Amino acid sequence: RSQKLFLTSIPSAFMGYDLIEWLMERLDIEESVEAVHIANQLCQYGYFFPVSDSKNLVVKDDSSLYRFQTPYYWPWQHRSPDNVEYAIYLCKRTLRNKQRHGLEEYETEALGSLKKTLQNKWDFITMQAEEQVRLSKDRKKGDKIVSDSQERAYWRIHRPPPGFTSSLEPVPVCNRGGTCSRKRRSSQDLRREVEFLKSCLNRTRTKVSQALEGLVQHCDTYLEFDPLLTGAQPSNPWHSEDTAFWQFNSPIVEVPTEKRVKRWGLSMEDLVTDQTGLQEFTNYLRKEYSHENIRFWMAVKDLRRSS
Repeated sequence: RSQKLFLTSIPSAFMGYDLIEWLMERLDIEESVEAVHIANQLCQYGYFFPVSDSKNLVVKDDSSLYRFQTPYYWPWQHRSPDNVEYAIYLCKRTLRNKQRHGLEEYETEALGSLKKTLQNKWDFITMQAEEQVRLSKDRKKGDKIVSDSQERAYWRIHRPPPGFTSSLEPVPVCNRGGTCSRKRRSSQDLRREVEFLKSCLNRTRTKVSQALEGLVQHCDTYLEFDPLLTGAQPSNPWHSEDTAFWQFNSPIVEVPTEKRVKRWGLSMEDLVTDQTGLQEFTNYLRKEYSHENIRFWMAVKDLRRSS
C-alpha cells in the first residue's frame, strides 16, 4: 500500500518492521535477528530495495520504507548489464541535481574509463541519458524517488563500490584437471562399489512418463487455486489499494470463500493445513463426539516440530 515519506506518497511500499514480522510468522522464526539476516540476504540479492537509503542495501527493523524490485531485474533472469547501460546511468546522474544525484569517487573514475572505452558510442549514450532525464521530469515526485532508488540499488548490486563484494558474484572454482594424480583405490573400495551398483539394479524405479503424468494431473488440479496463473480475486492488492484479498485469505475467517472450501475437498492435508478448515473440522468432530482424534493429531504435530 502507499506509505508516506515526509510529505511524499510512495506507492506499493512496506516498512521494515512489517517485513520482519511477516518473515517471523511465515517461516516460524522465534528470533528477530534471524529474520533480519534473511531479509538482508534477499535485499542484497536484489529482490527489494530501500526507498530512502540509496547507499546501503541493509534492512532495518524500523519504519524505513522498502519496495519490491521489478521482476525484470531479479537474479533468476540471468541478465548481466553491459557497460553501455552503466554509462547511460552515470551520464544521466551528471545531468541532474548534483546535491542529490552526484557521483561518488569510484563512479567518477568509472565514468572517465567508460568515456575512453566507449568513445565511438558516446554520442548515442549522451542522447539516451538526456532523453531519460527529459521523460523523468513529467513523473510525480513519488515515482521519481522510487525510480531513483530502484536504479541505485540495481547498480549497487551489479557494480558495487571497491571493497564490497556482490552477492551475485560467481564463486571461482579451481580446475585441477590433470594436475594431480588420481587416488589409487583398494580392492575393498572396488568391492564396496560393486555392492552398491548391485543394490541399485534391484531398486524399484518409477518411469518418467508416469511421474510426468502425475505432475501434470497435480498441476491441473491446483491450477484454479494459483493466484499467479489465474489472478488474485477479487483484485491484486499489490496493484491496487483494495485489501479484500488479504481479508478473504486471512488464516481465520468467519465465512470462507467458495474457492477455499472447494480446496478443502481435494485432500485431507489441504483441510488440516488451513487454520479455518482445521477449526471447522474440529467443530464437526466435536458434534460427532470424536474430536479427541484431531486433538491427538495436533499434539503429535507439535511434538514433531519441537523435536
